[in-house]
Parts: sequence; C-alpha cells; structure tokens
Amino acid sequence: MKIGLVVDPFGERSPGGLGRAIFEIAKAIIEAGPEHEYTVFLKNEPKEVPAISGTRWKLISLHAKYLWLSAGPRLDKSLDAYIFFTPIIPLFFFPKKSIVVVHDFAYLETPAASLKQKITSFLLYRLHALSLKKATAIVAVSETAKQSTITHFNIAPEKIRVIYNGFISFGGAPEVIATPEKFFLFAGVLKARKNVLGVISAFAEFAANHSDYFLLIAGKKGGGYFAECEALVEKLNIGDKVQFVGYVTDGQLAALYRKAEALVFPSFIEGFGMPVLEAMSAGLPVITSNTGALAEVADDAALLVDPYNPADIARAMAEYADTPSLRDTYILKGRERVKSFSWSAGAEQFLRLIKNL
Repeated sequence: MKIGLVVDPFGERSPGGLGRAIFEIAKAIIEAGPEHEYTVFLKNEPKEVPAISGTRWKLISLHAKYLWLSAGPRLDKSLDAYIFFTPIIPLFFFPKKSIVVVHDFAYLETPAASLKQKITSFLLYRLHALSLKKATAIVAVSETAKQSTITHFNIAPEKIRVIYNGFISFGGAPEVIATPEKFFLFAGVLKARKNVLGVISAFAEFAANHSDYFLLIAGKKGGGYFAECEALVEKLNIGDKVQFVGYVTDGQLAALYRKAEALVFPSFIEGFGMPVLEAMSAGLPVITSNTGALAEVADDAALLVDPYNPADIARAMAEYADTPSLRDTYILKGRERVKSFSWSAGAEQFLRLIKNL
C-alpha cells in the first residue's frame, strides 16, 4: 500500500508537544509497517532530514504557506491512503481513503479574546467540520478528544477510533542546569489553558507554610499570558521563590524531572497530556487535573486536583512535601502506568485501521 503522511507542524525552532507527538507517531508508523511505501509531506523544506529508519519512504516539501488552502494540488492523488495528523484535509483535495487525527479543540472551549480570534475560530471550525466529514475515519488521541469531536461536530461515534499517543523518554544524560534544592516544576507552553496562573496561586498558598520550596516554570517566555504570570508573582510577593527558566532542551528537562519534588500540570484543557507520562517515566511524581484527558491518562498514578481550585493544588503539593512515602508510592505507580503507552503500539493500531478502511 502507498500511504501519504502529512506531518505538520514539523521543524519548529522550539517544538511543542503537538509537533513532537506528530513526528513520533509518523516515524513509528513507517518503522512498524516496512511492507508499505510512504510519502512524508512537510509544509516547508526541513533544516535536516528526519531521523527515520528504513528505505521505503521519501520526503516531499509542499512549500505551502497554508496547507489547507494551497497544498491540495501538490499532494499525490495516486496514493492509496493518507493520514493527516491534524484534522485538516486541504480544500479541493479528495484522497481515495483518509484518516485525520484529533488532538483537542481548545479554541472552541475557551472564549475568544478579540474579534480577530472570533473570526479565526469560526473559519477553523468550518475547516475542521469539512475535513472531519470528508475523512474516511477519525483517530482521537484520547476518549476525551473523541467526546469533544462528537459534541462539537456531531460526528457518529463509530467513525472515531481512540489511539493513545506514546511519550518522549528522557532517559539520556541530563544537561547541568542550576536549580534550588527543593522545587516544584511546571513544564509546558505558557498559555491560559495550561493554568499557569493557577499553579502560581497554589504555590503562593503552599509556600506560606513551606518556605524552603521554590517553583520553577519551564516554557518559552514572552507574550501577554507570560506577562500576566509575572504580574501575579509580583502581586503575591513571591518573586524570590518563583523562577521562569524559559525554553529548555531535552537534556535540561531531563535534569529538572530528576531533581523536582513533583510535576504540577493542572491544565484546564488537554487532548492528551504527554508531560504527565514523561514525568512518570523519569520517576517524578505528578499533580494533575481530575477531569478530561489528564485524568484519563494519569488514572490512579498521580494526585488529581480540581484545576479551578488553587487551594486543592496547594493541598497536593503539601501532601508530597510532607509525606516522603507518598512520593515513593506515586513514583512506583507512575512507572507502572507508562507501560500502557507507546508509539509502537499506537502505530500498529494505525496500520490495522488503514488496512481495513
């Protein structure tokens, strides 16, 4: 079978979780199905060729500013099937068979902050609706993502298959990074839906009775939400206890995972929540949301909290800080939980699905 893989985003200067997840599952599919031929389509010319084993694949750069608008005529219509790793099939392109992958629809679940955002959300909704209808099958990365697709787009449940992501393992050598002796860690993109303000408020409450702890926030600095986070730190008078470390490399993140007290990741909205599994894999206990995909992925291997209640997040921090045996318990639970997730297992499910389209 000749399969097209539309991999976007890819090659970002500071790659986020979505881009990394898309590359890992595409790579795993190629490596799990060497009997097929693959054409990997990228939006732009890559700075370096992706590291994928095997010889039955080739790379094509579409040189398309907007994949949904101009990529259609440049895609190969003769291929047997396509996998689009976001829920967008270019306009005027009708593949023989196709799978689109759903991560989340955060733009539909958070209020637009401006007229421009409202217009963008409306156009994106129409594009997603057309693509989901056009696709032969839909893959959701969690049951939460599946239900969101059904709710927002009235898609028949039987058209949607849940295939979980894997996670990035940070088992290599860590890079030296200066840290306090005791600290809680947030790692991710600094956006409102990640609830960083809630983490900061919770830490302020926790630190009132635990003055020897710090909060480290790893994520690219800049933008309006980052400014809000800085302002809240100043308002709560905890500037000497909170460190914004900026974007970190894999090696630096590995070092942070190994040294932190716990990962604090109580997002409001996630399609999957790969950092939870990354931390568990590295032996770091986790505090995460008690609803949605994060609760689904973490199951009983993390302390689950109400993301809208900073006091509840602070309570979980105190439980880990005051009870070393509890940390040990959740380290073991986390290491067991991650065994349920792998890119190779997901790839096998993709290949079975595409074979049966």
